[in-house]
Amino acid sequence: MDDFRRVSMRSGYNPMPPRSRSERIGPRSRSRRSGGGRKPPKTGWRRFISWKWVILVLITSMLLMVGGCSAIMLSQGSYNLAKMKKGNMPFSSELYDSNNQLVATLGSKQREWADIKELNKVNPLLVKTFVKTEDRRFYDHIGVDFEGLSRAVVKNIIAMGAAEGASTITQQVCKNIILEDSEKTITRKVKELGCALNLEKEYEKDQILEAYLNFIGFGGRIAGVRMASKVYFDKDPVKEQLKPEEVAMLAGMPKAPNKYNPVKNPEKAKQRRNVVLTQVMPVDDVMEPLISQEEADRLAQTPLDTCKTCENNLIKRGKYDAYKDVVIEELDKVYGYNEEELERAGLKIYTGLNMKAQEAVEEALKEDSLFKNNSGEKLEGADASITMVDPETGLIRAIGGGRDYKPGYRNRATEDPVQPGSTIKPLTVYSPAIQDLNYNEYYKVEDKKVDFAGDWNPSNYSGGPKGEVTMNYMVENSLNLSTIHLLREVTLDRAFEYGQKLGLDLKPDDKGYAPLALGGLSHGVTSRQMAQAYSVFPNKGSYKNTRTIVKVMRGDEVLEPKNPISDEEKKVFSEKTAYWMTRMLEDVITNGSGKKASLNNGWDVAGKTGTIQDGQAGWFVGYTPNLVMSVNVFYPQGGQENTYLTGGSAPADIFGYVMKRALEGEQPQKFRFNAPEPTEPFELKTPQLSATAQSDGILLQWGAQDPRVKFQVWRAKEGQDFQLIKELPGNVGQYKDPVQPPKSGNFFENMFGGGDSQPQPETYRYKVIAIDTSKPDDQKESGVVTVVLNPQGSEEPNQDQDKDKDKDQDPNEPGNDDKFPPIGGTPDDGGTDNSDDGTGSGNNRGNGNDKDDGWW
Repeated sequence: MDDFRRVSMRSGYNPMPPRSRSERIGPRSRSRRSGGGRKPPKTGWRRFISWKWVILVLITSMLLMVGGCSAIMLSQGSYNLAKMKKGNMPFSSELYDSNNQLVATLGSKQREWADIKELNKVNPLLVKTFVKTEDRRFYDHIGVDFEGLSRAVVKNIIAMGAAEGASTITQQVCKNIILEDSEKTITRKVKELGCALNLEKEYEKDQILEAYLNFIGFGGRIAGVRMASKVYFDKDPVKEQLKPEEVAMLAGMPKAPNKYNPVKNPEKAKQRRNVVLTQVMPVDDVMEPLISQEEADRLAQTPLDTCKTCENNLIKRGKYDAYKDVVIEELDKVYGYNEEELERAGLKIYTGLNMKAQEAVEEALKEDSLFKNNSGEKLEGADASITMVDPETGLIRAIGGGRDYKPGYRNRATEDPVQPGSTIKPLTVYSPAIQDLNYNEYYKVEDKKVDFAGDWNPSNYSGGPKGEVTMNYMVENSLNLSTIHLLREVTLDRAFEYGQKLGLDLKPDDKGYAPLALGGLSHGVTSRQMAQAYSVFPNKGSYKNTRTIVKVMRGDEVLEPKNPISDEEKKVFSEKTAYWMTRMLEDVITNGSGKKASLNNGWDVAGKTGTIQDGQAGWFVGYTPNLVMSVNVFYPQGGQENTYLTGGSAPADIFGYVMKRALEGEQPQKFRFNAPEPTEPFELKTPQLSATAQSDGILLQWGAQDPRVKFQVWRAKEGQDFQLIKELPGNVGQYKDPVQPPKSGNFFENMFGGGDSQPQPETYRYKVIAIDTSKPDDQKESGVVTVVLNPQGSEEPNQDQDKDKDKDQDPNEPGNDDKFPPIGGTPDDGGTDNSDDGTGSGNNRGNGNDKDDGWW
């Protein structure tokens, strides 16, 4: 065995000659030969016992036990051996959706029966290679290979673990086809041995081998050597001869069908093929060599050369294949049932599958009109992944594994990580700033150039620096520069820690500004991971792991998971952080880069776009109160030039398409959070004063401010100093001064000039001062507006002048003190206080408290 186990790094094999015993074991110690290093002789009872005797006793006892138990099992006659015949192979495990409706059968294989006589006639090398690879003493043992079993026990004892298996082909037929019990227990193993002995008594070797070759899986829904040969090499093995290298690939796959699938994992498939080619087929052991070592070495250099289109033509595409494959993977990891065991396990698997959502996902992936860039051009060659999750339970409702997904294919949603771009910002920058720094949508950040050492010069996706912006504007427009400045306040350590808490696959190299602020991760993330991370927002700050399976039953028994997925809910952010972040992400859809994701069906919706540099990929991750959905559109072979693929194009479009259909017929829901409204940080603003002459006075308007502000309204009649005529609270942004135009004379005075003089127009000037009541010295003064009132009955209209023409006066500077009477002076005698206190207005967002966008 030693000569063909020595493997070359270059090709996976090495035709070196066998080593001598001294090379393998090492020369004997001189000190031992000379007696200097000799162990003291054993005394007493130890002289009669050695570790070899212990192993021999264990093996003998085990074989006696196996023989005895097998005899008992044989006497029971409890096996339905006919299950291994053509047409009787079971397909039994069932998948149920979130409404407990049966929707699919798991483990249903597509196979074509191959008669063993025809295989031996056309492809004898195929049959012999499978036997030599899986059970080289098949034609010599009686169903159980006691020699191989003994060797395996010794090696496992020495290795203190499972170093070598000993299942024969007959045992595998019993295990995978005949026996009902799939538990990995000693009792089941004994049943398997008894079944194998019984099977060998009832059937010929070739009948057993025929069942094995027709049952074994080859990845996805491909079963049996005939279908596998057609799918991977476009050859019918009962009619066409396979090449040795093709035979080797097929014979190597049953060890791990999905791992060595040449479509899914071509490199691993080639390595496994070469092991069979160079370390099995040319070896002279129990069976004679099937090919020469020279031929094996030569063939190991050839490519796989598998058929690229055969699977599409031969394997029927079923519904929910991507979702079913995730369930199968979870069954293996959590419950210990592999894909082959599902064929006979009789399980009932209850899942979180939402059929309406899953069908919408599969429709969207087929719809070419959704795969367009910002210019309306088709995204030729682009693929996509989609994951939809229930944020409260963590159950996956729908999976889109790719535009041309087939069973056993690489699942884009769970296995293809892509850089997240700007979709990472709410997770690592914005929410941490809210959580730990108490910032909100009104907080102002500088959007300006950032200087880093080296060649990295980040910029905004469109346009240059924007200057000082609010956090809401930064999120809404996905600004990069201000996000980097905000990350500096959050700190890299804190951002990295939050990313890990949210399940992102962050590497040590990702603790930097490009990865954590702009999403340039070294490994990337899957759409499943992003949906899982964003579920923290509608789930009020709590994070849950995603899963597909609710429970698994065998008969009336609910099976306990062997490696359960943690169902623990982890609090990552406060409910206030989740609410404040959601408010800003709502604006991304209503006013920002994610408008194509809008639902317009009464449901609240929030989300974030992400665009990868050079058009390599685009993301949209969004959510309603009850569903989170992550969409990634990308080029599997890398970015294309001038594609204009952004998160706001195809990804947002797909999100809207799927989410509308998933929610169809359900009562619309609003986001509900038990959290305070964000308040704008106090800022004393300069009143923006305007004046309008009306029939009952002059209407002054300047806009409301914070309640802690008070306003003083000042008026100056032409030729007079300014006088304080009114004080108003900060939430009032207007006042009507009830001054009237001058009266004209009577008819005779106007006709004959009998009066003292003709009435003249009157000119009024106004200004408003905003005062911080907490700091009375902090004041902001408006500009001066002028209004000219013409006499009553005059044909000249009244004149409103927005601003005083004195441009030299800074409206933020206080006026000339000697023109102002003391604060608290009385209003002008020209009328009564007729001010309107005004009312606030809001936009009815969030938890029922209005966000005050009102003016007065």
